[in-house]
Amino acid sequence: MEKEKISGTQLVFMMYLMVGGTSILVVPSFTAMYAKQDMWLSPIIGSIFGIVCVFLAWIMNRFYPGQTMVQHLHRVFGRMIGSVLGALILFFQIDAIGLITREYAEFIVQAFLSQTPITVIVGCIVVTCSFAVRSGVEVIGRFALIFGPIFFLFVVSIFIFLLPEYDFLNILPVFGLGVLPSVKGALEPSVWFMEFLFITSFYPSVRKGDNRLKGGLLAVILMMFTMVITNSTCLFLFGETTANLTFPFLSASRYINISDFFSHVEAIVMALWILGGFVQISMWHYSFVLSVSQWLNIKDYRPLVFPVGLLIAVFSIWVAKNFQQMLHYFPTGGTGSSIITLVLIPILLVVVAWIRRKIAS
Repeated sequence: MEKEKISGTQLVFMMYLMVGGTSILVVPSFTAMYAKQDMWLSPIIGSIFGIVCVFLAWIMNRFYPGQTMVQHLHRVFGRMIGSVLGALILFFQIDAIGLITREYAEFIVQAFLSQTPITVIVGCIVVTCSFAVRSGVEVIGRFALIFGPIFFLFVVSIFIFLLPEYDFLNILPVFGLGVLPSVKGALEPSVWFMEFLFITSFYPSVRKGDNRLKGGLLAVILMMFTMVITNSTCLFLFGETTANLTFPFLSASRYINISDFFSHVEAIVMALWILGGFVQISMWHYSFVLSVSQWLNIKDYRPLVFPVGLLIAVFSIWVAKNFQQMLHYFPTGGTGSSIITLVLIPILLVVVAWIRRKIAS
């Protein structure tokens, strides 16, 4: 279906931005809510889910090379059961894209453009991403390769620039309430790490000879390191009050002031957020239209791009009445649905595929 190819390095930064575009803004407050001063540990624990999902995707790619998740389901479970399980994956995807797009728009409205209707922002980003998706995965891969390192370096730069403002004692006592709070705090970052399962949509486009497993694991490690940095920045600056902030990392960036010359970097954060959101939504959009075309047995996904874009815009408005309701969804229903869709179904898929291969041999 897709003749365009991407390199292993492009795959790393594509997956990094697909998962991490929104994580730096909302994850710190969620982890601080449960982990308190151990919030910096939660992404490390949560990354285990990312490693598991990458390995599940890689195993299925080894079993059936050149196929995606939806094709795996049809091949292993048959057309009927595979279509039902595929529909669950597709519904999860469109719901997730709606949440991501709404989160993107809410951030811009609340932090910068308070008088702009949210539908205008949603419409602009969806149309832009639709053109990118229609252009093919190679276009998205090239943009991610350019912007991914810049995104990561800027996150590290904010951490370094704020060093004089830190109270490093906020990290103490480590494990003061035991290990359990860190584990509870890891549940929310784990939702983002589970999304690495959708690397299956991009494996068929990776050039021959490039290590797919290595690319996925490097993306997980890079994402884990980014979350640790953002959580640590908020912890050292705000302490446990991080849990009360909507966008703690954005608030942290406003504290940067070097010699009354280098300040107001929140404008740069907004620019990076717009570019990161563009890559993230484009990646999800591409993965979804590719899955839908395979589920419906359509040879080319491109005719579906703009109709699906309209559906994404509708879901982004429908998914929640307001921003507070959307934030409430993440630590409640989001974790459970992610575990079922992105962990349990793939594990069942791998087990059944392995048994069928053993019987056939």
